[in-house]
Parts: sequence; structure tokens; C-alpha cells
Amino acid sequence: MVTTVLLVAGGAAALGAAVFLADRVLLWMERRGWIYWRKRKTLSSIGVDFLQEGDPAARALRRGMEQERVRKNVRPAEGPPPVQVDLDAGVVRFRRTGRDGRDGRDKRDP
Repeated sequence: MVTTVLLVAGGAAALGAAVFLADRVLLWMERRGWIYWRKRKTLSSIGVDFLQEGDPAARALRRGMEQERVRKNVRPAEGPPPVQVDLDAGVVRFRRTGRDGRDGRDKRDP
């Protein structure tokens, strides 16, 4: 009777250790990018577009995101660079700017 209990307990411990080691090996393989074990592979953007094609709210969201992306890529016209270097004359000119980015000149300066 005692040997049977010990045999069952030992088998359960061995099975638990085997499952633990298998989990560790599979996590290692997932970190290397070979498999997906605990984390699920997300849908590609093509799959998401296909699933959301019929949803008007998703289309509006996607259009808004595209407009925001375009807006961020367009830079406003910039003034002259703050530093001008003339190597032939050996002159470097710095344009002073205030903290808010405006020229440091007063209204009274010509």
C-alpha cells in the first residue's frame, strides 16, 4: 500500500517536472522566434483590414489615423538655420532666439 502511494506520488512529481521543463524549453524557443507558445501571434495588418472592411467606425478611425500621420509628416516652413558658417572667410554667425523660438530682436531694432 505504501509503495503504491509512493509510486503514484513519484509519478506525479516526475510528470510535473517534465511539464515544467517542457514549458521552459518552449518559452526559450518562443524568445528565439521559432514558435508561439504562450503569446498569440497577432493578425497582420492585411488580416485586420479584411476583418474591419465592413465596419464604418473602423474605416473612419483608419482614415483619421492616416490624416494624423500625414499631418505629422508635413513640417511648417522654417526660417534660416540658427548657425551660419563661412569657411572661406573664417566666420561663424549665430542667430539669437528666445526661449519661445522667436528671434531675440526687439521691435525697436531695425
